[in-house]
Amino acid sequence: MSSNGEDFENIKQFFKSNVSVETLEGVLDYGPDTIFGIDSISAKALKQEGIKTIQHLANLNEQSPPKIAGILPRMLIKWIKIAGVLEKVVRNEIKQRKKIVLIGLDNGGKSSILAVLQNEYSKLQSLLPTKGVKREKLDFFGFPIISWDLGGQIQYRETYFEQPELYFSGVDLILYVIDVQDPERFEVSADYFKKILESIKSLEEKPTLHLIIHKSDQDFRKNLKWQQNVKKIKDLFNPIINKFDGLNTKYIDTTIYQQETVLQMLSEALKEISDTSKIIDNIMEELIVKIKARAASLISLEGLIFGGFQHEKKDGELLNNTALQFHTMSNFHTSMDLVREREIVLEMPLNEFIFKGEILFEYSEHGIPVYLWILTENPALVADHVATFKQQLSPLIHLFL
Repeated sequence: MSSNGEDFENIKQFFKSNVSVETLEGVLDYGPDTIFGIDSISAKALKQEGIKTIQHLANLNEQSPPKIAGILPRMLIKWIKIAGVLEKVVRNEIKQRKKIVLIGLDNGGKSSILAVLQNEYSKLQSLLPTKGVKREKLDFFGFPIISWDLGGQIQYRETYFEQPELYFSGVDLILYVIDVQDPERFEVSADYFKKILESIKSLEEKPTLHLIIHKSDQDFRKNLKWQQNVKKIKDLFNPIINKFDGLNTKYIDTTIYQQETVLQMLSEALKEISDTSKIIDNIMEELIVKIKARAASLISLEGLIFGGFQHEKKDGELLNNTALQFHTMSNFHTSMDLVREREIVLEMPLNEFIFKGEILFEYSEHGIPVYLWILTENPALVADHVATFKQQLSPLIHLFL
């Protein structure tokens, strides 16, 4: 998350160039037509429905928005979400650092996941079991995060439940790691997981919770045993999850031998706790409609997938994995003293489409490039629309977490 001064500069980018924003005070009283992307006709239609300010827009329920003649529902939802982000920043309700808890049984691979995320592969061979709690202020993908790695050895587990508020209060994201290659401890892991959920419930917390089916190594995944073990895990964990209302949970497979699986796992998780991710998805949907593409994604050079949209899931997976491979190649070229190309194109003539990646801008103090990646059969349409969408996306990236 940026400082207050940077927040103000990012907020200004949400508004049209002819709108003078000198201070955050009073911004919520501006008319909807001041926001970039809301035309005067749509603003008039909003006003007729009593939606005269950004605050009025933020007060609408994005889950069931009003029907307004001349405004597509997906456009109205996007504007409601943007107004909601503006409201959060103005009221300073966006946390300075997100809190992530990494937890699971010992030897499950938690510390290895952290090492991969920080590109510290040299540590993998010498990692020892985490003793107690390892709390660190880290940068994941250029965003400040507080990481809590809770050791999984039996002598530490019970201590977390004696004072659960120390570990689970204010938590945004819990990554619960399960060793898919250790079926003898699935029941122990499920029991531990249940105690964690009970602690969360007692604290009235509702974090996003991802269950990481770890050590899903490529050779093991080809084995019937992997499928059987995954089924056993879900048969044990799903009944526990179903007893707790309002939990946002997801299963994700990872292995440290394929870095992209770990990067995509964290990308998916961070999107769930992002303040702007859903807006980015909405904008990417607009983009692929405009340029008649099959899929589009916004991905940082470090591998964070900010958002995207695809007509078919297969196209999204194809685009994202191709993009991550190209980012690795681009980093290799840079290490060989080559200048980083701002545009990458891979033509697939036999399949009648192309992959196109283009650096839109940089973010964070580290100057991390962000690429717009597109899978399309109509490359000629791309250039005419990118500039407009770039202006919409830039402030959303800086306020992503």
